[in-house]
Amino acid sequence: MIRFIWKNWWRHKERFLLLLIGALIVSSGLSYLVGLSQSNKGTVVDSLQKRWNASYHIVVRPPDSRSVTEEKGLLEPNYLSGLTGGITLEQYETIKDVTNVDVAAPISMIGYTMYIVDHKTIQHTYDGIYKKTFTITTDTGPKVQKRKSHYFYPIGGGIDIKTVGIEIQKKLGLLPGGGKLSAGVNVLLAAIDPEAEARLVGLDEAVIDLGDSRYFRENDESSSITGSGETPWKTTRLPILMTNKEYVDKTYEYEIARLDLPFDFDTAQETLDKIKENGGEDFLETIPTVEKNVYSINSQELYEQFIESITGIDLTSKEPLTEISEVESTLLLREKPSPLTYNTVTSPFFDRWPYAYEVEPYIVKSDGEDALRDETYRPIKLFSQDFAKLPRITPYWIGFFDPGKLNISLDPLTELPMETYRPASANLVLDAEEQPVNPPVKLKPVDESFSFLTKSPSMLTTIDAAAEILGDKPISAIRIKVEGVTDVSEQSQAVLEKAANEIETKTGLITDITLGSSPQPTLTHIPAVNGEEELGWFEQPWVKIGSTFTIFNETKVGFSGVIASVIGVAVVYVFASNIVSLLARRKEFAVLLAVGWRPSQLSKMIVVEALLLGSFTALIAWLMLGLVHVAQGTDTSMLRVLLIGLFGLSIYGLGSIIPAFLARRIAPYETMRTGEITRSSHRLWRTKGVISLAVSYLLGKMKRSSLSIIAIALPTSLLSFFIFITFRLQGVMYTTWLGQYVSLEVGPSHYLAMGVSLLIAILTTAEIMWQNVSERSSEIALLKAIGWQDESIRWLILLEGIFSGIIAGVLGLSISLSIVWGMYQEFPLEHLGFMLVTGVVPIIAGILGAILPTARAVRVSPSQGVGGQYSNKQKIEKRLKVAMAAVMIIFLAGVITIMLTLVPNTTGSTNTPSTPDKEIVPATGEMDSLKEE
Repeated sequence: MIRFIWKNWWRHKERFLLLLIGALIVSSGLSYLVGLSQSNKGTVVDSLQKRWNASYHIVVRPPDSRSVTEEKGLLEPNYLSGLTGGITLEQYETIKDVTNVDVAAPISMIGYTMYIVDHKTIQHTYDGIYKKTFTITTDTGPKVQKRKSHYFYPIGGGIDIKTVGIEIQKKLGLLPGGGKLSAGVNVLLAAIDPEAEARLVGLDEAVIDLGDSRYFRENDESSSITGSGETPWKTTRLPILMTNKEYVDKTYEYEIARLDLPFDFDTAQETLDKIKENGGEDFLETIPTVEKNVYSINSQELYEQFIESITGIDLTSKEPLTEISEVESTLLLREKPSPLTYNTVTSPFFDRWPYAYEVEPYIVKSDGEDALRDETYRPIKLFSQDFAKLPRITPYWIGFFDPGKLNISLDPLTELPMETYRPASANLVLDAEEQPVNPPVKLKPVDESFSFLTKSPSMLTTIDAAAEILGDKPISAIRIKVEGVTDVSEQSQAVLEKAANEIETKTGLITDITLGSSPQPTLTHIPAVNGEEELGWFEQPWVKIGSTFTIFNETKVGFSGVIASVIGVAVVYVFASNIVSLLARRKEFAVLLAVGWRPSQLSKMIVVEALLLGSFTALIAWLMLGLVHVAQGTDTSMLRVLLIGLFGLSIYGLGSIIPAFLARRIAPYETMRTGEITRSSHRLWRTKGVISLAVSYLLGKMKRSSLSIIAIALPTSLLSFFIFITFRLQGVMYTTWLGQYVSLEVGPSHYLAMGVSLLIAILTTAEIMWQNVSERSSEIALLKAIGWQDESIRWLILLEGIFSGIIAGVLGLSISLSIVWGMYQEFPLEHLGFMLVTGVVPIIAGILGAILPTARAVRVSPSQGVGGQYSNKQKIEKRLKVAMAAVMIIFLAGVITIMLTLVPNTTGSTNTPSTPDKEIVPATGEMDSLKEE
């Protein structure tokens, strides 16, 4: 039977060539599916499952901490630093007992305090009255801010200004304390659970080896004392672990100038009387200076002196210090952390930054809450309006830690701006006139409590200490790691949602699942305050909640659709090919039945033919996979290889079932029939021209034409759906930095697979229309005999292909819209125009499928139609063999080249995040700054 099948194929050489081309396309499609699955594995697993390394899976916050930005799943950078209290210790204990909660790490943003360092003692050469001018220069990046102040103080002359009383000091315009240079640094004090924080981010391993520096111990207790009388404030003694990083770029400059006034032992009192009589400080302002000295220190040097004063160790030599700067032992807590308030605004460049917000300034009340300014960017929250009731802390310093050693993500693609130990970042990208700033200017944090970009917490203490200071609700947020969550998957998402729901039910708090989040470039407009010049628009990496899950689910849907489309179109192609073969060989089969063949033998022959082609398809697919494996070393499992062969056999086997069944219905008398094969073929209306005749041809063979329509409609629908996903995910896939990398890798693979499906659909159309032309060759010959030109015949067949494409386009778009509605319960009106553009693709596919049948129809001569359909000329056989060999070699080489280009090398992948091969610039400047950090 196999020999008979081979001879039959060889008699129909042109059809046999089409069968081989079809088998090659199907085999390449199957091979590419494996390559695409490997690419998806390399991209989705490596880029999503291995790049979402947030230190926690869920964050729990107080119910009143929602922001307007969260309506779109966005969290501002370092949003935790703006929260103060709201969660009780009892709620914290409840959360620790929730099912599957592995780590529950609370954090409390207690408030801002200022430590003062006396970093230099001045040796005055002469007695006299001195003027100290203190200039603080802060470099914020876009601009340099300067704040200058001065005061006068006496040295020598036998006068101790401290003993004269405050009223006399005011009249004289003189203050004590001029012999030392001091500077204060504003820092945020936060509290943690030492054990939970060690498990969450490895804080205990980040403690630096410097002197007696160490981590928290169980016996590090906190205690409070409340005074009375003239000292009614509450003072809390607490352990402090401090960061070794200073992020503020500030310079402190001191100008010490001696006034041209006598002030020795004999003249000092006379000079003081003269100052008092002439207006005190106003008089001193008019006196010239006779000598001047300038001293300066930057914030980093000051911070290093602060560390050295606590440890007693020189940071450079690691040796004990002989002279140590003085640090104030009791610190004052005045301001509480407060959040920024955002309003949604229209982005000036929506395509680049679809999300844009404006910070709403806070108007300072007139009752004197802040005497330095009228407007701030954050609401002013004080521990108390009464200075005597402000809490004090007495730190006992236990050590320092290095934030760079913490177990948190440093990958620029997922360096989530939600961590506690690094300040937020921002780049000035548009000026006040909305003109691009090139290159963008990085905004540096400042140490002001109510500014736009504040520092991250510098001092850490324990939750017990926070409870001593803040009372019943000391915890600002709780970061949670859930047991059993190891990757980005539906199972992980289900586990997290279950834990989050249980937490909300038992505590009444709100939760956000942070697993799978990614930085989202967002524009923030900073308006001018206090009469200062407006800077413009800043780009910040906000947190896009769940962007990884969105990308993961969409690419998973897309990949499943690709598999279904390629296999579905291949099955339709094989079915159409077998139907066409059956129609073309009905007389042959009738002759075989007349000479004694049984109907079951005909069915068996059709199935064997299909299995032979399926085996050929599997062998070619295995060959291409083997070549790719040898050339690139890709790691493909044996199960995947076996499945490819099974798919090849299944596609051809399924496509032969119905034709095998129809072959049993052929009767021997059909050997005597002539003309149209299908008796149901008919015309629906009177033919008046080429267009109406083409429509009649299409509708007259609607059953078989529907196969080519379905074959084109399937990949068209998926292509349209991919375009919808592309534009729908503009807020995730193309604007989160992680999503951009994924889209670069997954997009071309999906679209190329759709190309394979369309190629098979084109071949299906060609097969069916070829058979239609074969059956109508006598009719075409008659049309030519009565005067039809070749151009009219050509348009007759091409229009049939065009109409098939139009119907397939309508069907494909309908399926695509149905999928969108079923998945998202929305009609994609906004993106409908882009989806409708895909309607051109099936029309082009219909035209391409009609090219070969058109060429055959044009070659029909008026005298043709009575001749045979076979050609056995030796020259034709030789040319056909050469053509077949050339087509196979070129096709195989092309497919293997594509696979080598697109299939990643996944051998020996690890959990270490890899750097993308392509440079991604989601927002100019920010990526470079993140990489530098």
